[in-house]
Amino acid sequence: MEKKQNSTRDKIIQSAFSFYDMLFFERISLSKIAAKAGITKPAIYKHFKSREDLENAMKSLILSDIAEIIKDCEKDKNETSILKKVIVLLCKKKSYFYFTLSNSLEFSIDNFLIEIKKHGVSDLNLENIFDNYGSIVDIEIYKKIIFVSGTMIFFQGARDFILLDKNLQDSDESIQEYAEKLSSFIFSGGLGQDIKETDALRLSQLDILCSKEIQSLKAPCKFFTAIGNVVRRVGFLKTTIEELAKELGLAKSSLYTNFSSKKEMFEALKKEECLNLFHVIKKNLLYAKNSAECVYIFMETEIEFFLKRRGLLYVCRWLLFQNSKNDFKIKSMHEKREKTIGKDELLDFTAFILNADIITQIPDFGTPKMNMQIMFSWIFQMPIFFLLQSELHNFPEESVHAAIKDFFYCMERGINFIDNKENNISGGKK
Repeated sequence: MEKKQNSTRDKIIQSAFSFYDMLFFERISLSKIAAKAGITKPAIYKHFKSREDLENAMKSLILSDIAEIIKDCEKDKNETSILKKVIVLLCKKKSYFYFTLSNSLEFSIDNFLIEIKKHGVSDLNLENIFDNYGSIVDIEIYKKIIFVSGTMIFFQGARDFILLDKNLQDSDESIQEYAEKLSSFIFSGGLGQDIKETDALRLSQLDILCSKEIQSLKAPCKFFTAIGNVVRRVGFLKTTIEELAKELGLAKSSLYTNFSSKKEMFEALKKEECLNLFHVIKKNLLYAKNSAECVYIFMETEIEFFLKRRGLLYVCRWLLFQNSKNDFKIKSMHEKREKTIGKDELLDFTAFILNADIITQIPDFGTPKMNMQIMFSWIFQMPIFFLLQSELHNFPEESVHAAIKDFFYCMERGINFIDNKENNISGGKK
């Protein structure tokens, strides 16, 4: 009898996973999961106390499988081998990957590291990252883990998009090739551009130049600031029209006269602020002397922008994996008329980036049809990924800027370059 119960429990878990073949930001109903498992909805509660209990069981299964990979490789202490095997696991079990991303509003690298340690992982310095109060002890290890995680997550999603868009079949052979090439890129490859003149002094000079343009930006309007504040305080899923109206000191009905939905508000915020950011990036790129400096300027301008507009980070967290729509229309709060926000301007900026000398060549990831726009998106999203994690620890701005410098070198030459950067870059030690 116990065996049958366990079998039904596993079937429920696998049925729940089966819905995650793509990003899914709305909760899957228990009725659908029960139907998929061939049982009634009340039968689920014989094995799980609640939906949260079921989701925790799903998370535990993912962590257990990853922990087993790490423990199998611990005797060799080979980080590259661990990364390859984790990449293969997530390629073969895409539901693991998309379930994690679909819950990314609550997901953090911190929680993952704490939970993976509970599964018996040792000897990979995980125990040295946090103290008993959750504060960072070894920021160098922490930065490396964030860089590896962010890069792996981004290119995993990009690879799946390419396969789907091109209607290409996956295979064990192509997965192994991809895992080999991506892990090599992360640890010892990078974009491989010339950085011999881009030392600590030059990066500090670029910091000053990038900051000047950001300082000239006008503050976002009160409406957009209110949205960012509410999202930061309660998160997107709990952000309601009532909360936004309260923040603005307006009646709920007043908001509906300006926007047709909550989502429209967030899309308007993204569009407006992206244009502000992109215009500054375009100006700052004029300071670059080479392609590598273009990459750094792009990242440093973005960091400066979001440090001055921290509330926007929480909007970006929800929007990070959302597909862009062709049109975003809002009604001006002052003019009460419809207008299209910058569609052509964003297209013009994208065209400018793709034609700019930001990346000299696209590395071989073992993924078909990798293009410049995907690489540009990786450069754009990595600073956001880091800032979202750093917000958990209230990193001072100087620590954030120092980390972005390391991210820049990791992007250009791989993590192994950073481990020996004092030997590779004059004055590179921060």
